[in-house]
Amino acid sequence: MNIKVGTDIERTIFIDDDTTVEFTGSGKFTIDDVQIPAFVIADSSNINLVDWNVEYDASLPVNESIGYEYNGQFNAGKAGNAFNDIRLTQWLTANKAIVFDRSRGSVNSPWAGTSNACAVFFITGDSSNVAVTGLQLYVPAKAGGDHFIPVAFAVGINFKRSQTVTAKTPRTGQYYALPQNLTFSNVRLDGTYMGWVGSLRNSVFENIVSERYGDLQDANGKNVGGLGKWFAPPHLFYFNYELDGDSALFNANIQIKHVIDSGVRVGKARDAGVGDTLSGYANSLKLGCTNCSVDDYESSRPDGLMDVLSSDGLTISNATGTYNSAFINNMYPGWRFPSASYKNVKFENITLTDTAPSTFQGPIGNAAVAANQGLTLSNVNVSVNKWDHDTAPFPVIAGTENSVAMNYSIANNQSQYQKSQTNTVEVELVAVPATLKVGQSTSLRWLSRAANSCSGSGAWGPSVAVSGSAVVKMATAGTYKYTLACRNAGSTSSTTLSVVVSP
Repeated sequence: MNIKVGTDIERTIFIDDDTTVEFTGSGKFTIDDVQIPAFVIADSSNINLVDWNVEYDASLPVNESIGYEYNGQFNAGKAGNAFNDIRLTQWLTANKAIVFDRSRGSVNSPWAGTSNACAVFFITGDSSNVAVTGLQLYVPAKAGGDHFIPVAFAVGINFKRSQTVTAKTPRTGQYYALPQNLTFSNVRLDGTYMGWVGSLRNSVFENIVSERYGDLQDANGKNVGGLGKWFAPPHLFYFNYELDGDSALFNANIQIKHVIDSGVRVGKARDAGVGDTLSGYANSLKLGCTNCSVDDYESSRPDGLMDVLSSDGLTISNATGTYNSAFINNMYPGWRFPSASYKNVKFENITLTDTAPSTFQGPIGNAAVAANQGLTLSNVNVSVNKWDHDTAPFPVIAGTENSVAMNYSIANNQSQYQKSQTNTVEVELVAVPATLKVGQSTSLRWLSRAANSCSGSGAWGPSVAVSGSAVVKMATAGTYKYTLACRNAGSTSSTTLSVVVSP
């Protein structure tokens, strides 16, 4: 079945309460929506979309203002704006008993943003108990990066049903809602700019596979991000919010698990380097959240693994990211903390690898705001081919009640960098090389911050200064563990580095 939407705002299909649509056999939709959704779920509940097979066959122009069709007439302007202000607003009035009282100023359905309006599926407001299982959403096998799906799913805020709203209606949970109790299971995406974008609550994403991805571009692979870079930097997951206002409208209780982002990149990075206007980059995971979790997540995107936005009670565990800092023109780390602040945020068992010949940006960015509280990085392992600086590659993790344990491996000189941090006490220990043969020497360097004293154990003696260096000649084969513990009146931090000596 061909569903012809294009830029005609009257052709979007609304899926209302208590609807189940199941595909069987060779059932298939071919869609062509451009800057407006193909399917909308607005203030609607109890919806099941089962085994959908959807091919996207259209192209999002790099020019944001492409015009739109309405009542059989072509109009200048932005299609997404018109869809929101005319079609969606009218539908909410007719079907969800929302009266838009304009006596106190202009009021329409809340604007979700130009990128979000480009979604194939647009889920908004007090929508709940929506299950999408077994979906395949893809572009033709030979589609270029200019013919990719702009957004698979946009989710976001809207007015609740059965009320009168004005320009002065407070943005609180009494009048507004986020989609909630959504389930996305066994979903395959191939050929997207953005997977999921927006805000939601109490939802589960599991068994997700993303294959090809890219960024908005023209047929020649140019104008990446659109003219003026108007399209949002793409991610597989982009759940963004601010930790202020009514907590009923925060991203909360989201679980993301068992995800493979294959990272097959089509097209170049949008930011060319020095002199270019920065606009972000297309890493796999970008989220800010309250009481949320990500587990068993694998990304091979050359753009990077994740941006972590302001969060409270977020745990990311068992994640693996392989990226290429040269692909992103040495502009960004593979894992960033671009917001402030972070509270009770945990990272456990994270592996990050930069495949670039040389790494210029620290693979993990700084979380340098003093208001951070309870940041934990446990068993974090980073690998690069060559670290292009004399200083250690570790990020700054500021704040209180923090705990950090990370290891960096540098391939070209076989060095190991270890860091531990407990509250304000930091310990760094370096061995160059950490793998060598009998008769060769390793150079050990260590330093501490906010410590009054340090002690050693394992392969070295108990008396160790708070900073220093030593050259150790290895006489016999084996694995030598150097443990350094440093302390002040309130905290102790320790780390252990292994030096492997072969015959």
